[in-house]
Amino acid sequence: MNQGDGNPTETGTNRDLRAMLGGLRRPVLVGVSGDSGSGKTTYSDGIARVLGPELVTSFSLDGYHKEDRDQRRRSGRSPLDPRANELDLARQHLDRLREGRSVSVPVYDHSTGRFATPRLLRPFPVVIVEGLHALYPEILPALDFSIYVDTDSNVKWRWKLERDTQVRGYDHDSAYREMNQRETDYRRWIDFQKTNADVVIRIHDSEMASLAVDEYTGEVPPDCHHMEIITTPTNSPLPPLHLPVDLNNMTQSQAMPFMLANVPSSYWGRRVNVVHIDGIMPKRALGELERDIMRLAGIPAAAQTASQRSAAILFTQLLVVWPFIGRLIALAQQDLASGAD
Repeated sequence: MNQGDGNPTETGTNRDLRAMLGGLRRPVLVGVSGDSGSGKTTYSDGIARVLGPELVTSFSLDGYHKEDRDQRRRSGRSPLDPRANELDLARQHLDRLREGRSVSVPVYDHSTGRFATPRLLRPFPVVIVEGLHALYPEILPALDFSIYVDTDSNVKWRWKLERDTQVRGYDHDSAYREMNQRETDYRRWIDFQKTNADVVIRIHDSEMASLAVDEYTGEVPPDCHHMEIITTPTNSPLPPLHLPVDLNNMTQSQAMPFMLANVPSSYWGRRVNVVHIDGIMPKRALGELERDIMRLAGIPAAAQTASQRSAAILFTQLLVVWPFIGRLIALAQQDLASGAD
């Protein structure tokens, strides 16, 4: 590894990232929080897809609910209430993972609404801590990187209704009724966590039509979204990354609608950059961008981009993964430096 000026080179840090992660003395913990149905798993999966399953494992906080679905119906307690969760126990288990020890993690089965057999979790190089309370004060000090998914209510409700009725076995009326009941709980117990996140992902319905001069004449697929990626500026040791964009598309009669902007801003009293994405990005450009990220990080090529995801969501995944790779490199360099002392 190049130890000269601390900047990664094509033959240095990037090519050695996987070996560096495998040689870490403790796992890197990533917290991903947000409301139920907000899309947390989409961004957890993005990290796992790019880094590879042999480097990444997940730690779900759902298993730390104190009650199963039937018990909650009788007690009236909400799983969004931190007091209805064993957050102290979760922190103990995360501390053990940070020490390089395996832990027996409780499992909540969403398809049945019951607790399942606990699973033994060993300390992978990267552990994604996903859950409603992943950025709570009990958990946050154990994390190395944090993401909050802040999805508009109308988008979140569509996604959650589809998931709960088609995947988790709820009937439509009970799922809709529960979502109404949970909204106040979300504002009270979950929403504030975004003030602690390294990256905040906002998801809205597409706003391309609002940018038209007079009447909007383009077509945007129904699964297209306006994404905002709010990040704290850093000087992570990353090489330049280029987005392949065909400018000829902008002059064609069948031009695809697309918007990309970077806006320096303030957010909860701190300086941030906000990247806005909306419209349609060619899958070929996304594929080239993903391959560049993996090549620059020394990661073997992953599977082809999943066609069922919208271009904006796929692009957002990559924009979240890239600064996280920078954090991984910095942590790996610190670990190696401290081990040499």
